[in-house]
Amino acid sequence: MPEKNNNALLWAIGIVLIVLGFVYFSATGGSGGTIKVGVLTPLTGDEASYGTAMQRAYDLAVSQVKAAGGVNGKDIELVYEDSKCDGAAATTATEKLVNVDGVKFILGGTCSSETLAAAPITQAARVLLLSPSATSPDITEAGDLVFRTYPSDDFEAKMVAAYAQSASLTRAAIISETTDFAQGVRDAFKASYTGTLVFDETFTSGETDFSTLVTEMRASNPKMVYVNPQSPAAGERILKQISESGMNVAIFMNNAMTNRSAVATNPALYEEVVMAEVQLPSQGKAVDMLAAYEAKYGNAPEFLAFTASAYDSVYLLAEAVSSVGEDTQAVAGYFAYQVVDSPGALGTFNFDENGDAEVELTLVQAIGGALVPLQAQADAVPEVETTK
Repeated sequence: MPEKNNNALLWAIGIVLIVLGFVYFSATGGSGGTIKVGVLTPLTGDEASYGTAMQRAYDLAVSQVKAAGGVNGKDIELVYEDSKCDGAAATTATEKLVNVDGVKFILGGTCSSETLAAAPITQAARVLLLSPSATSPDITEAGDLVFRTYPSDDFEAKMVAAYAQSASLTRAAIISETTDFAQGVRDAFKASYTGTLVFDETFTSGETDFSTLVTEMRASNPKMVYVNPQSPAAGERILKQISESGMNVAIFMNNAMTNRSAVATNPALYEEVVMAEVQLPSQGKAVDMLAAYEAKYGNAPEFLAFTASAYDSVYLLAEAVSSVGEDTQAVAGYFAYQVVDSPGALGTFNFDENGDAEVELTLVQAIGGALVPLQAQADAVPEVETTK
């Protein structure tokens, strides 16, 4: 009899241990105490130049969070998917992250097309989507669990249009890639520009010969050209062919072209080109992030603002989960109501009621191989309001 009682006791203890183990396994997602976070970013193709920059920023921030003790004792585990800056690829990648990897949070997409394709899937699954660089105005209405830490194209296009007005650039040409991001910039510029739009043509991704479009553009006799591609590679091809055509006009380019490495490598090509970018603070987290980035990777970021935005997105997510746990609705509420004048590497920002970042943009100009704030723009550019 005593032996049977001992066996019964051992069985009871075993069952309790199994139940406790199951509870722990469920609470940690079976990840051994990690928080899985999906990442959508282009790692191949023309857009990989900024996809890789984002990856570096994410990895740097995650390593720092880990070194500081993690998030409620857990490490962040990033699950990367190459979403190729393409809606179809992003759809497949998002379904895999949600249904196979079981993530509750996704950083990205880097491109607007990725984010817009992912949003319906993440919304249905109640997964939170946080993009550092998707700027299409359409993302504003993408869902209550969709946030971004970089401002909408609405603001950028309005700034360019306002500056053109102040500089008497009354005849404009715009050449745009047929992607969600570029078309968002195009639509916002057309809605804001008060001069005459003398040329408005598009091109498909993958095109390399723009000679016919550039010839037609030159014949329209513009005073300014707005080059509006998805990738730096496409934009540089257009810029070269404009230069070879002999056109002498003011040139503006969208934020995909804020590649400091490209500007430094080919300063003559980019000289006096104007773009819009968030300017990083000269002190605080921005300085620390840049120093850590250079120490880890051996060079400064090519895309300064986008890199800072990606870095900040990791810290914002870690801060929210540390405060309210891993429920996505609670994290969304934290972003909406607790992130107030939040200091980050990108600057001080808030989220508006649609999950859009409220961050100040600045017009910059390529001068001598560097991007610098456009001279006297504070006096030249009328104040514009962002349409959210």
